Amino acid sequence: ILSRCNEIRHEGYYTKMGVAWTIQVCYVKFPEKTRSLIENSAMDDFTHNKAIQKIRESYRVSPEEKAYLNSLKRK
Repeated sequence: ILSRCNEIRHEGYYTKMGVAWTIQVCYVKFPEKTRSLIENSAMDDFTHNKAIQKIRESYRVSPEEKAYLNSLKRK
């Protein structure tokens, strides 16, 4: 799932949001693997940042993880 998310190239808003939500769910279930994807992703900036935002909005992610993920946001 993670490798497919990293390969998706589409300009549609809902496609990008779907990828971001998928990454958020994967992060809750498989944080190490998903963190590795985020650190080395080939996703466009919008999808990358939106995935981080969705993960940070989760109550299942610790404040320390949220702070680290915030440092990975792209400008």
